Amino acid sequence: MERNMDLETSRLDRKLAQLRKKSYISAELIDMLDAVTHLQLAALPEAEVILPPDSELTPPEGVFQGVALINRENFPYDAKQAETLLGELVELVGKIEGPLGKGARMVGEALEKGELTPEELFRHILDDDTTFFASWAERMPEAPRTLPFLALASMGPSIEAAAGMLAEKLPEMKVMPVGTCPICGSMPLISSLEQKEGFRHATCSFCRHHYRIKRIACPVCGEDDHKKLTFFTVDEEPGFRVDVCDSCKSYVKTIDFREMDRVALPVLDDLDSLALDYVAANQGYRRATLSAWGF
Repeated sequence: MERNMDLETSRLDRKLAQLRKKSYISAELIDMLDAVTHLQLAALPEAEVILPPDSELTPPEGVFQGVALINRENFPYDAKQAETLLGELVELVGKIEGPLGKGARMVGEALEKGELTPEELFRHILDDDTTFFASWAERMPEAPRTLPFLALASMGPSIEAAAGMLAEKLPEMKVMPVGTCPICGSMPLISSLEQKEGFRHATCSFCRHHYRIKRIACPVCGEDDHKKLTFFTVDEEPGFRVDVCDSCKSYVKTIDFREMDRVALPVLDDLDSLALDYVAANQGYRRATLSAWGF
């Protein structure tokens, strides 16, 4: 599907302008996200991805039962583009003062010395190798998510491009039988209420696929007893709510801009609504995934 890059750039700029109004998000962080997201958007239509043959994908009957179309560890991406973006992002983020910039410079030095290679790094991302990234987090305790942030941001455009191609191979389903992504099986990053009926959609935390899920059900554990499901809002964050499950004590933030003149960009909306994460955590609930940026 052909992309309207002018429209997408305009939407991104509007969302970044909204973020700049947040008192708890530093101008330096917004400047960095501005550069990173524009770099990713420009790279998206340039990504060259080769999909696996259909015989290696989950057949329709499996997808109908909630099995992902493809396992995360086998997810296709443009390795050449990702390596190029990694170098650009390490340089860009490395110019920032503070722990994040210091962490990026450490990553750059490791790449230059051959202590770390892009191929190895991207493989650890696909394998969701928490042990590997934990060892790096110990080396940069003030910004422990620096390495996975740089890696996933580099792979992001081609992963998203691949997800768009794989989505065309999904069988027709109005609502997914489970809350996880039908393409890669990852947990949702954030959900949104759309159209006048308030259909609930989720955005995948890994491949960014946008898919419809059950309105009254926990996307994490599947709980559908309405007595165990509730939500809360915060006056200071209009357009957002937090859906919580008392069975698994998890929560998913939900965007509801249906009656507001606001642009919805899930990855940045996750950051825009960061205050709600603190409220939910203080009430004893936990996220099923890390935030989009890991901050």
